[in-house]
Amino acid sequence: MKVKGEASHLKYSEAFRRSVVAEYERGLLNKDQLQAKYGIKGNSRLLEWCRKYGKLHYPKAGALGRPMKDPQKQRIKDLEKELADTKLKLIAYQKLIEIAEQEEGISILKKGRSQTIKELARTYPRKVSTFCELFGYNKQSYYKAQTQYYSTENRQKQAKALVLGLRRQMPRLGTRKLHYLLKGELSIGRDKLFKLLRTEGLLVGKRRRYTVTTNSKHWMHKYPNLVKGTALTRPEQVWVADITYIDTSEDGHGYLHLITDAYSKQIMGYELCGNMEASSTLKALQMAIANRQYHSQALIHHSDRGLQYCSKLYTDHLKSNNISISMTENGNPYENAIAERVNGILKDEFGFSDQLNNISQAFKLAAQSVHIYNNNRPHLSCNMLTPAQMHQQNKIKLKSYNKKAQTSLVDV
Repeated sequence: MKVKGEASHLKYSEAFRRSVVAEYERGLLNKDQLQAKYGIKGNSRLLEWCRKYGKLHYPKAGALGRPMKDPQKQRIKDLEKELADTKLKLIAYQKLIEIAEQEEGISILKKGRSQTIKELARTYPRKVSTFCELFGYNKQSYYKAQTQYYSTENRQKQAKALVLGLRRQMPRLGTRKLHYLLKGELSIGRDKLFKLLRTEGLLVGKRRRYTVTTNSKHWMHKYPNLVKGTALTRPEQVWVADITYIDTSEDGHGYLHLITDAYSKQIMGYELCGNMEASSTLKALQMAIANRQYHSQALIHHSDRGLQYCSKLYTDHLKSNNISISMTENGNPYENAIAERVNGILKDEFGFSDQLNNISQAFKLAAQSVHIYNNNRPHLSCNMLTPAQMHQQNKIKLKSYNKKAQTSLVDV
């Protein structure tokens, strides 16, 4: 006993059905002629084959009204309708762009056509000429713009790689100093470098954190301010001293005692430890004296009125080395601006404002940071020389960026 449909399946093979459909779509014979030629039974069978195997469009009954007997004519009619709809959409989009340009006062088409063509070309690489013609864009101009774009992109990639190379040593170095250090290698200007770093999220934001480390309310002798109104003209004319606070998770508070040359901004001596005792501050001074180069020149030591700097242990050591003693007269930070600025650089650019693991880690960070600060970091006030370079000469006049206190020492 035969199953329904089995005879039809055996009678018309796949190859035969495809062959008949191909012959029908060539248009040599119509449906009735093909059914008669091959003895195909059923009025809708050939149409079903065409829908399944054909390359032309065969809408289902009722979809677009009564279907034509000639599939090619039906296809042409469908394409004509699709083309009319597409033209209408194009007119609507053109009108939308025209109104938007009038409202916003910009040329959307001119500004975005190059990027639009570029995006479309990724999917339709052979239609660039068509897209250029559609947007009223010369194809040669488009390719020239793309060449410039890729050239700019390559320059920006190169600039970013150079910046990251420096940032591995000085992670929070500012853009102006980056541009100065890389000016022989960069192919973009300072403003474009700012824009690139802003786009890449590489601009350095300011940190504001302040911890009081000075206790000036004590009975010990306080010295007058000898540097007020003094013009800095040479290295080792004035040293400034200060102490900055460091936080560690294992060892609690740490303190970095610093001695900095006011003219060259070179850190002459430092001591990192877990206390604020005068003996620790003295170690920084001893290192500074050991690193001193111009022994015959007069030198002033300037600091705040903290206990450490007023102690007999510390002042006696200054006097024994023929170093004059100067101190701030009030709480104005501009009276010791350079020391405050150097503290800020170490905290902001070298990571001392972060919580470190322990004093041992902080000591390693201090040694590395002081070396990089002295030998690699340029200063705006030193005509973009490093402190080590500035310390070897006395011809350059310092630049001052302090507008609030004209009588104080210039800042970094």
